[in-house]
Amino acid sequence: SSRLALAGLCRTSLIHSYHFVPHHIQQTHLSCDMKFRSTRDTSTTPGPKLASFEEVISKGYAPDGGLYVPEKLPQVSKQDLECWRNLSFPALAEQILLRFVGEDLPGKPEEFTQLVCSCYEDFTVPDVVPVKRVGSLLVSELFHGPTFCFKDLGLQPLLRLLSAYAQRADRKHNLLVSTTGDTGPAALRAVSDVASKNLSMIVFFPEGQISELQRKQMTTLNCSSARVATFQGGGDDMDLPLKRLAADRAFAQRHGLCGINSYNLGRPLAQLSHFFWSYFRALDLCGLQVGDVVDIVIPCGALGNLAAGFMAKCMGLPVRRFVAATNANDITHRTFDRGEFHRSDEMEKTLSDAINIQVPYNMERLLYYLTGEDSALVSSWMKVMDETGKLTLPDRWLNELKQHFSSRRVDDEATCKAMEHAYRQHQYLADPHTSVALSAAWHIYGEEADPSASPPVVVMATASPCKFEDSVSIALGSETWQKYIASSEFPEAARQILQAKEKAFDKLEKEGSLKASQSAWESAVREWLGGKKKWQWLRSKL
Repeated sequence: SSRLALAGLCRTSLIHSYHFVPHHIQQTHLSCDMKFRSTRDTSTTPGPKLASFEEVISKGYAPDGGLYVPEKLPQVSKQDLECWRNLSFPALAEQILLRFVGEDLPGKPEEFTQLVCSCYEDFTVPDVVPVKRVGSLLVSELFHGPTFCFKDLGLQPLLRLLSAYAQRADRKHNLLVSTTGDTGPAALRAVSDVASKNLSMIVFFPEGQISELQRKQMTTLNCSSARVATFQGGGDDMDLPLKRLAADRAFAQRHGLCGINSYNLGRPLAQLSHFFWSYFRALDLCGLQVGDVVDIVIPCGALGNLAAGFMAKCMGLPVRRFVAATNANDITHRTFDRGEFHRSDEMEKTLSDAINIQVPYNMERLLYYLTGEDSALVSSWMKVMDETGKLTLPDRWLNELKQHFSSRRVDDEATCKAMEHAYRQHQYLADPHTSVALSAAWHIYGEEADPSASPPVVVMATASPCKFEDSVSIALGSETWQKYIASSEFPEAARQILQAKEKAFDKLEKEGSLKASQSAWESAVREWLGGKKKWQWLRSKL
């Protein structure tokens, strides 16, 4: 029999009532043997192909091209939430991760505790993620890590876990990363922090589509195990070559390939913590009790953050609704608004480059949970998407989407207006991606909404404004930027990076059509990994 949809089961009619978890998602607490499956696994006998936590984070994509998900989502009770409310951020993160790692710890329990604590040692604020009032909104600042963006919250745990497992198995990994601006610097910093002989990394970024600081965060880092290359294409044009490399099982195994973009389940699992944390801080600021609900607004690119938030809701986090805020590259908005998961022909340049996405891979995880974990249906949908670039959701599923998600397309003009409003009216300097989310929130909820009349609205601030000189200068004027960069609010570490000398890096050039370019890029990476083509990065050191 077909499974019931998530939306129809976890809907709540009362704004301030406890969110009960749908009964079709099997309940588990501290799992002793947590296993994972692919979103596309249609096996019936003897059952789905299951993988361990170590296998899942060491691969990235599942062998069938799908994304890994827990076989059973661990459930969080109201009592659990009460117990977790006053934990420190590292202690909360450990409690949540343990529900997925289970007995598959990379070492002793006390070593796991130390591993988790070490992930947040270089954050610049004691709380790790402070939550502040900006008018009627609550802003959860996810950017106080070493590379000034929320990706640190996912990649610091993931890289440390990968290192620990690789050391235990005496196994080497080549980590492949495609970045639209923030993932690359965070991944490079994390692999540098870990300093493991078992991990090497290649990062690819789109030429001319990231900020100066984002580029320099990658090209000035002194890390002998990491390499950087640019490609002439859109923000996610490198995703297909990397997916093909991962799908070549013999090649992937021979070279120890592992993708660590947010299709790797380790990323959204690590990011669950900041949703629970932000929820607790919203309760504190608004004088509410565990069980009261909130709405959450997220600037959306590849949807790793939104997937983490939706998984948290499925686990039992009392979230009424998510708002997905996109820029002009608005495939997520078109999907949520009209059911049109259609790839655009061109990537538009925007002031919020890090969320420039044409096909967000984590949409697959959202659809998996939306359909009640119907992997057969998701597999058929993704086959259509992979073959045609266009998936139109039936009305039934579009209606289900709308029970959980709203969305808003925010162009550059609206982004600038939101940034200016936050700065002039609330003395809050937001980066362009957070400004996309602020614009969406103010459009949907109103600029002066009464927070006591509806659930608190939490906006996820995903990056520091220090990374985006051009965007801030366009929105607020160059004088405002100069005032900011000269102030104590501007991170000293960012100032030093801007002054540092860049190293040479390789370039993957466009080869006619996008299809031809992607084939050429795949071949180049194969040659680099096989030692048949020398790196500009290495030549520059000779």
